[in-house]
Amino acid sequence: KTANYDPVSGAETSTYDASAFSPSVALVFKPWSNVSVYGNWIQGLQPGQLVPAGFANAGETFAPFKSTQFEVGVKIDWGKLTTTVSAFQIAQPSAITDTATNTLTLAGQQRNRGLEFNVFGEPVPGVRLLGGAMLLEAIITQSQGGTNDGWQAFGSPGLQINLGGEWDLPFAPGLTLNGRVIYTAAQYIDLDYPRRTIPDWTRIDVGARYVFENAKSPTGHPVALRFNVENLFDAQYWGTAYYGYAIQGSPRTFRLSATADF
Repeated sequence: KTANYDPVSGAETSTYDASAFSPSVALVFKPWSNVSVYGNWIQGLQPGQLVPAGFANAGETFAPFKSTQFEVGVKIDWGKLTTTVSAFQIAQPSAITDTATNTLTLAGQQRNRGLEFNVFGEPVPGVRLLGGAMLLEAIITQSQGGTNDGWQAFGSPGLQINLGGEWDLPFAPGLTLNGRVIYTAAQYIDLDYPRRTIPDWTRIDVGARYVFENAKSPTGHPVALRFNVENLFDAQYWGTAYYGYAIQGSPRTFRLSATADF
C-alpha cells in the first residue's frame, strides 16, 4: 500500500492498495558433479520510484510494478575457485514524461539484456577472492510517441567490474587485510537530446579486520575490530544518474567498527 500527499496542504492526492502474485520457476541440471547448468524465470514485484524535483508531480511515489526476468547460466566448481557465467533479460516498466502536463508517469517499457561473470574462492590458503563483471544493454522499447525507442536507458552503465580480496596474514594471527576495486563505465543522465553523460569511474577500497578471543567472556566468544577506507585515493566522480540528476560519489570515508558475540 502506498499513498501520496500534497506537500502544502497535506491532503491525500492518490493511493494504491493491491496484492500481487509473484511466480518463479527454476531448473538445475548437473551433467558432471562439479558443473551445474541452470535456468530460471521470475516475475518479480519492484517498489515504485519517487518522482524527482522538476516535474509537476514531484514527490509522488509510483505504485509497485512487475518485472519479468529470464536467465540461463553455468556454474563450475574448479576446486579452489568457483565460476559462474550467465545471460539474462529483464523487461520492466519505465517512466515517461507527459510534455503537455510536465508529469512523470510509469507508462513506458525498458528491456535489459546482459552477460555476467562471477568468481569466488580461496586459490591459496589464507587468500580469498570475490569478483565479477557485467555487460549490460539497457534499451528503451516503449516511450512517449516512440521518440526514444531504441535509445540506451539512463543510469545503466554498459560495463561494471568488481574485484575484491582478503589475505590472512600468516605472521599475525587474527589479522586480515582486504581490498576492492570497482569500475563503472560511462552512463547517460537522461533522455534529452543531445544526450548528456557522466564519465566512467574507478574506486579503490581497503581495510583490515582483527579477530581475537574475549578473555572476559566465559565461553571465549570472539571480538572483531574492523577499519575500512572507502575511496582510498579520494577520487571525485558521479556515481549514477537519475532522471536528469547526477548523484555524486562519496569522498574518502573512514569507518571503524567493533562486533562481539555474547
